[in-house]
Amino acid sequence: MLRLSKRAWNNVLIFAMLGLILALNWNRFFSQDETSTRLIVPEGEFILSMQINQVMIEKAGMVWRINPNGVQANTQASSETLAEIVSAWQKAYIAPAGFDFDSQLFANPEVIVTLSLAGQSMPTVIAFKIIEQQLFVVIDKRVFVLMSPPIKSLLEPIVEVTQ
Repeated sequence: MLRLSKRAWNNVLIFAMLGLILALNWNRFFSQDETSTRLIVPEGEFILSMQINQVMIEKAGMVWRINPNGVQANTQASSETLAEIVSAWQKAYIAPAGFDFDSQLFANPEVIVTLSLAGQSMPTVIAFKIIEQQLFVVIDKRVFVLMSPPIKSLLEPIVEVTQ
């Protein structure tokens, strides 16, 4: 056995613990967040209101409704349908598209959605753009691909989806 002083053994123990912490958390320290899927609405966050192409959906008590003061949707949606849309947004996964944002390419999005989340002062603006039969999602000038659910469950009946 090695003959070390008490101070030297403390140093060995400290460095062993640091090595163990690093080994157990290697993915957290050195992960590439750009390559993994993530939720549009972070886990634990709640949608207070959302605006889909200027149609405002807001929480009124325990139910969801279309704000009567704003632009009205083409079809009237029930509160259950609106709750399903909001639930789909809470569960929507996106993955990085693999290329950088181009302001000319994404200049005119087909749909713009603004999400107001609880505890955040600034809303999240999400743009949907179809390029060559592929749907892209732009958030904070970062380009993603919608993984799940289908775009229809996020937007219909507020916006007619043709893809």
